Amino acid sequence: MRGVGADDIRQQSRVRWTATAGGWGKRADQLRRATMPVATWMLDAVGPQPGDTLLELAAGPGDTGFLAAELIRPNGTLITSDFVPEMLSVAQARAEALGLDNVRFKQIDAETGIDIEAASIDGVLCRWGYMLMADPVTALVQTRRVLRPGARLALAAWTGPDENLWSALPAREMIRRGLEEPPDPDAPGQFAWAKEGVIAERLEEAGFVDYEVAAVDFTTSYASMDDWWASTQDMSMRFADATAGMDAATRVEIQAALAEAAAPFTDGDGALAIPARTWVAVATA
Repeated sequence: MRGVGADDIRQQSRVRWTATAGGWGKRADQLRRATMPVATWMLDAVGPQPGDTLLELAAGPGDTGFLAAELIRPNGTLITSDFVPEMLSVAQARAEALGLDNVRFKQIDAETGIDIEAASIDGVLCRWGYMLMADPVTALVQTRRVLRPGARLALAAWTGPDENLWSALPAREMIRRGLEEPPDPDAPGQFAWAKEGVIAERLEEAGFVDYEVAAVDFTTSYASMDDWWASTQDMSMRFADATAGMDAATRVEIQAALAEAAAPFTDGDGALAIPARTWVAVATA
């Protein structure tokens, strides 16, 4: 990975997620609505039951796990985890706002170990987390270790950029203008698991032999070009850094290019509905 080690990648990731935790909290309700088809698939795959103990890894603002928390009442517990405390604080505030009282919060870096008793978890959720890790196979091995025999992991990982123009178009425009560095194809990132077959390979490396991989389509919606721009700033440190201090003329020029590229997804009032696609998978311990 261009000489960058796993520890460096993890540190860069900590910086990135610490910086964007507030933005993810700000956009959490918008994200929850858009990604409901993904959460629904994952929950159906895990099949939460009353009294279960569930673990969500790389939970971010907690969307998928919080839906599961409702399904494991009474006497069930959700462990919401992330590897930066700032994101856990966002999730905790959201749980309180939603009135969830069966959620525990735990800082976990799954790549270095999940500090939970072996074979004690009835289901694990990880939405768009493993593909961002420097050592996802270790994280998957740790996941399998904590699952009870026969319990399930449900995960999501993005398909390719052409199927996710809501994030790819702004990044491409920044890269084209030299305002962002092109992504390292060998490094962890949003599309690191996009190629068909990668998820299966990683699951098999971690010892999962019973698994299913599918794709889920959904739509990301924005009220306007300004909303799309602001949302990308809130949730992407790279985009926020690239646009920080940008003069008005450059911003107008870039937004015009994005508006042209996104014209097929824009209605007469300027609202955008951009298609998105993700891989989803379920694996049994």
